[in-house]
Amino acid sequence: MALKGLAGKILRVDLTAGRITTEPTPADIFAGYIGARGAGAYLLLKELKPHTDPLGPDNKLIFLTGPVEGTLAPGANKITVTFRSPLTGTYSFSLCGGHLAPEVKFAGYDGIIIEGRADHPVYLWIDDDRVTLKDASHLWGKLTHATEDAIRAELRDDAIRLACIGPAGEKLSRFACIQSDYHREFGRGGAGAVMGSKNLKAIAVRGTGDVEVADPAALEALTEKVYGILAGNLKAKARRHYGTPEMVDGTNGVGYWGTNNFSTGYFEAADKLNAASMAEQIFIGHSSCYACPIACGKVSYVRGGPYAGTMIEGPEFESTGLLGANCGVSDLAALVKAVEICDTYGLDTMSAGAVASLAMECYEKGIITPADTGGLSLRFGNGEALVALVEKIARREGIGDLLAEGSKRAAEQLGVPDLAMQVKGQEFATYEPRGCKGMGLTYAISPKGAHHMIAPTMGAETAGDGSKRFEYKGKAALVRETQFLLAIVDSLSLCSSMRFALGLKEQIELYRAVTGLALDEEQAMLIGEKITNLERLFNQREGFARKDDYLPPRMLKEKMPTGPSQGHLVELDPMLDEYYDLMGWDRQGLPTAAKLAALGLAELWQEVGA
Repeated sequence: MALKGLAGKILRVDLTAGRITTEPTPADIFAGYIGARGAGAYLLLKELKPHTDPLGPDNKLIFLTGPVEGTLAPGANKITVTFRSPLTGTYSFSLCGGHLAPEVKFAGYDGIIIEGRADHPVYLWIDDDRVTLKDASHLWGKLTHATEDAIRAELRDDAIRLACIGPAGEKLSRFACIQSDYHREFGRGGAGAVMGSKNLKAIAVRGTGDVEVADPAALEALTEKVYGILAGNLKAKARRHYGTPEMVDGTNGVGYWGTNNFSTGYFEAADKLNAASMAEQIFIGHSSCYACPIACGKVSYVRGGPYAGTMIEGPEFESTGLLGANCGVSDLAALVKAVEICDTYGLDTMSAGAVASLAMECYEKGIITPADTGGLSLRFGNGEALVALVEKIARREGIGDLLAEGSKRAAEQLGVPDLAMQVKGQEFATYEPRGCKGMGLTYAISPKGAHHMIAPTMGAETAGDGSKRFEYKGKAALVRETQFLLAIVDSLSLCSSMRFALGLKEQIELYRAVTGLALDEEQAMLIGEKITNLERLFNQREGFARKDDYLPPRMLKEKMPTGPSQGHLVELDPMLDEYYDLMGWDRQGLPTAAKLAALGLAELWQEVGA
């Protein structure tokens, strides 16, 4: 099958053998699953053996672009990496914006599959069709920004696009991320640790090609339409002016902003972390990913105090929530510094904030003491201690070595498993599910552990008077539909913010204009359902089922103590039952034979199932 928009080749790198090959892009798989996320799920299930050690040489990092990358398409800038997570043991994927995705496409590739393990540190250099592995021994131990600077200097090109790991990935922190172009990252699930386990320090890319689309005129017209819609969209305007922190006031104001290790959903000092405060105190500029008409990236700079001179892109809303409110910290300068440490060492800010808040609750309850923390007073609200703790985690020093294992393992070792706010080993996003119950179901059923962007229902749940967020009946249908829609967006590799202007109808128009392949909305949603079932099958093969689709007892048994969501719990079991029924899964959350047959997945499952 010929599809426009595709470069036509996949790069496969066997680090063990030092062998680099190219193979035709499986256009039929891309057509059947739209692109990056869907094709990645298929390839991981197909190529990875059951029970593969996530930190062993047989795990894979499957980097894929979508069909619209490198075109005029607004927000077409995401690249997806798919892998088995060392944090959760589940299927996982992570998306990165910026400029890496189009550069890979311009170099002539739809993706890169990394397998094996090098016997010494290396980096991959892709210069169009000239691809080599270069020694990286001199880079091992360097922070991410220094690594990027060194490689660009070595290759004598400041325009090279990079993805690299820092010391956190080298030291196999289970929530290490892969950084790209300083401030963008493949964040969740520990892809950086997988890269570190392979002795792969970086991927450097320079591409000089272009992308051929099926209908340039239709693509141009749709692009102009989207720009026009975004110019008048109030949400897009707020995002452009303030970045993702524009969500602070709304989320906290109705009482579902995780605070003090999710002991409540309302942060009294939220006004010190909101977008207005950031704009006044730390924002100094704007930044944009490739082909983005919103430019939600905000450059922040600390002007005074102990962290003077610290500069980052961000902090994003999730970082603000997990490192800020969830640690009780309202000091913007300390928040910026903590994010900088995560960026330069290569840590997921969300999991870093979550494990820090776990440590703080353990400290306040006497489970750990100053003797355990190296003298740090880990009380909620102590920004100075937060900064010091994040650096310990990044370096795996002292108690940071335990926390770098993730909240589930750390809490179990400390004898307090119920204090870890996680699902399947991955920490919550910033949304408190007792105040937004559809998000509780989203966390529970997410194939990669708790993750808000599997099915971000919060907007629909809080629209209007917001009372819908307290209902649990009917939430399964909302989660299911949103889950399918996000699988389509991720497979196209669009930034999710484009949903302000690109509904499913427009996404299909975009796909047709680029690829020449016609889809209708029903067919697209069916593909979203297939992707969701593929991801579920991978986890089923690894032993995951209903027992793992669960929330911490705090969410189920302790009523929200304060704020506008006071008195609420998450009624998870009835939502799970309803969701499984709608999905065509049995009561253990496993796809039935009839469902697999209806989706055309029965033969594949017979081939790859354990």
